[in-house]
Amino acid sequence: MMSFDHVEILWCLIFILVPIYLLKNNLISKSYFYIQFISIILLCLFLAKPHINQSSESFDESSFLYDLNFNDYDIMNADSLAYQLKIDIKNPEVDNINMLISNGSTIYETLNIINIDSTQIINGSLPLNNSDSLFQISFLHRSNVITSLYHSIPEKKNIKIGSFFPNQSILENHSFLFNKDFITNENFIYDEFQKYNFQDKEIIILNDIDNLSNQSVVDLQKFLLNNGFIIVFLSSSFGNNKDLIYSLDYPDIKAVRGSSRNQFFTIENINFVNKDFLGIDEIFTKSKIYRYVQLENDENLFSKISFSTDDPLLLEKEVLNGKIFFITTKINSDWSNADFKSVLSDILDRILFQKMISNAF
Repeated sequence: MMSFDHVEILWCLIFILVPIYLLKNNLISKSYFYIQFISIILLCLFLAKPHINQSSESFDESSFLYDLNFNDYDIMNADSLAYQLKIDIKNPEVDNINMLISNGSTIYETLNIINIDSTQIINGSLPLNNSDSLFQISFLHRSNVITSLYHSIPEKKNIKIGSFFPNQSILENHSFLFNKDFITNENFIYDEFQKYNFQDKEIIILNDIDNLSNQSVVDLQKFLLNNGFIIVFLSSSFGNNKDLIYSLDYPDIKAVRGSSRNQFFTIENINFVNKDFLGIDEIFTKSKIYRYVQLENDENLFSKISFSTDDPLLLEKEVLNGKIFFITTKINSDWSNADFKSVLSDILDRILFQKMISNAF
């Protein structure tokens, strides 16, 4: 938009009025007057030009506040990537801002955001293709780019898992957890007199194993030193192997809480598995836990998911260079209802996602 300040207006008036006065008093010719008049008009336009630039330059990144988040976890099981934009246009002269999301060659999303003088929350989703790993996000006012940023999507990679069970029945009861296209799983019935190779795996699952041999403990420590992840479904009788508390930072057990289906515990604190800015999945509200392994109170410091009693369902501990996750209940009709299977699958996916991200660095 073209504009003048008061000084420039005064000078323009002087430049215009003086030639008119001279022409009226026959002090200059008409041809000279027209030349002067056109020159003065061009000069006034030139004086206005800096204001044109200033007006466009005022619409910079300080004109609005925004917070843009992508739910990268969607790469695990979804065919689209959810995002949430919080935006507040502060400059009253900016009537709208456009947001453009592309990967360079393909435009995925265009939004026209009207200035409503308050914070707006906009949710959307982008299609996920195997070739898409980097999105460019541009904010524009009219045709001018205010700011641009980039978002890189983690690469979905195959995870190698070794799963150990005390018997075939428990193995079969957990087989649904490994029906995922990004998992290569090898199952074992654990034998404490046998030596296992953990080093070709990225995650080790110990399900209801109440005793580990000294050799297995040493090998698991080496596995952790190489940035491995271990998932432990706690056995209420692992107390026979108390050394695990010191060698692998197993939690100290207080008791088994719960006794019948007439009483159940709900899952409440679930920040670990919340899909970032998305709502709580109803599978957590449907799950009922009848029994769980209650831990000593100081273990709550490591809790990632807890029951209504504030006792942990999931612990996450950093041990050596790796991580160990401890789960305090079971897939068993005496311990949990059928809906808990979906919860457990979701927890496993989140741990696998952590591993995928850690492998990228």
